[in-house]
Amino acid sequence: MTSTLRIQHRTDVHYDGPVIQSFDEVRMTPLYSDSQLIRSTSISILPHPWQFSYVDYWGTQVTSFELHDPHDRLTVNADTTLDIVKLPHVDSGMTLPEVVAGHDRWYEYVVTSAVTDPGDELRERTRELLHDSMTVNQLGHAVSEMIHDEVHYVPGSTRVDTTAQQAWEARSGVCQDIAHLVIGCLRSLGVPTRYVSGYMLPTTDAGLGEPVDGQTHAWVQWWDGAWTGFDPTNMIDSGESHARVGIGREYADVAPFKGVFSGPGVTTTYEAAVIIRKLA
Repeated sequence: MTSTLRIQHRTDVHYDGPVIQSFDEVRMTPLYSDSQLIRSTSISILPHPWQFSYVDYWGTQVTSFELHDPHDRLTVNADTTLDIVKLPHVDSGMTLPEVVAGHDRWYEYVVTSAVTDPGDELRERTRELLHDSMTVNQLGHAVSEMIHDEVHYVPGSTRVDTTAQQAWEARSGVCQDIAHLVIGCLRSLGVPTRYVSGYMLPTTDAGLGEPVDGQTHAWVQWWDGAWTGFDPTNMIDSGESHARVGIGREYADVAPFKGVFSGPGVTTTYEAAVIIRKLA
């Protein structure tokens, strides 16, 4: 199946005083890939900065910019139209020993960080799910189901720096935390697993061209001879409603907006909105 989406992502940053200068970068442009054809894409920034674009180490399109004049507000608008093809999700039949034997190729997606470390309890729970005839794809689904059943999706319950262990202890989090937990569990067994950042159309019922409040979203991909995408927050395969923007080890590699600024003790308020229209 194929869908055509127009995705408009607006981020407003408000400062409570004049910012003298700021250095920022955004990752809001969907990837061009075998399942995503980019028809058009643009990023506009106010005030108008000096800017340039590049592809980072993980393969994500980055727009970097600098402002050197006083400002108390910053607005970034990203507008992309793309075709998304849902590729078939096929279980390769590879077992854990087969995947682990070749995981040196994906070493960076096997190492567990302080953010994705699941902790001793969850690491043991993951080992208990495994049985001899289980494929890696089946294992990925079993781990996702375990996390989905026990960690409640509660918007605003965590922060961007919340660790997987903290989310597990609280038994609540958002899509970022659920992805980190699944990643940590699978990596604890040696399965290369990566974090995917992007957008999700939350409903397929809207009429063509009708604006829908969309979401920035996170899901995972595990390696079983190919990268298999799965959305553990919604317990569905990633498909024509998921637009990939970035892939990395964890959230910090693909954060939509990050930067530094200088000013007389100012603080910031961030507001973000995503509008998605299904065009075909």
